[in-house]
Amino acid sequence: MITIEHLTGEDIILIRASGTLTTQDYESAVPELEHALGLAKHSLRIMVRLEAFKGWEIGALWQELKFDFKHLNDFGRIAIVGEGKLEEWATKLSAPFTKSEMQFFSSDREAEARKWLGMKEGSQDG
Repeated sequence: MITIEHLTGEDIILIRASGTLTTQDYESAVPELEHALGLAKHSLRIMVRLEAFKGWEIGALWQELKFDFKHLNDFGRIAIVGEGKLEEWATKLSAPFTKSEMQFFSSDREAEARKWLGMKEGSQDG
């Protein structure tokens, strides 16, 4: 499942991805991401929180790669916050498909990820 939250007053979105991602997840998420890109005043920065992440169905992985290729130059920094080696591997797999600076942070380093993205102190999801 994919959920998207917009951080108030910042060109930053928080994407939560959990379980096994499906093509339907991407069909729902991509229009919202493209809308957020259109509203951003500067490069859109992203924090992806992987929670109990199990990976992708093959069709979903294909959707991910197509989206990444289409928006190769459209994002600022991307912070991936996850729980283990699968998430770290997924970050490395995605990195060649974007020109954005992308970095993996373990869940216990989320505050560091927020700072790296340039989130304002006390920034709230919402």
